[in-house]
Amino acid sequence: MIGGRMVMEAPVLDAELLALKKRVNQLEEHVRQLNAANLALVRAMEALHAQSKAGHASAGA
Repeated sequence: MIGGRMVMEAPVLDAELLALKKRVNQLEEHVRQLNAANLALVRAMEALHAQSKAGHASAGA
């Protein structure tokens, strides 16, 4: 009886597994996008900091 129930539920489980895999793929893409945005922000802040330091150095010279 239990084995028969497992066979009947297998397509439902396969569909749920496929949906979860798609969701994981979407989340992985979001993580990649957020990492790229974070890296761009860090680089922009570093450049701004370097410009600020250069501006202070030239003002004091």
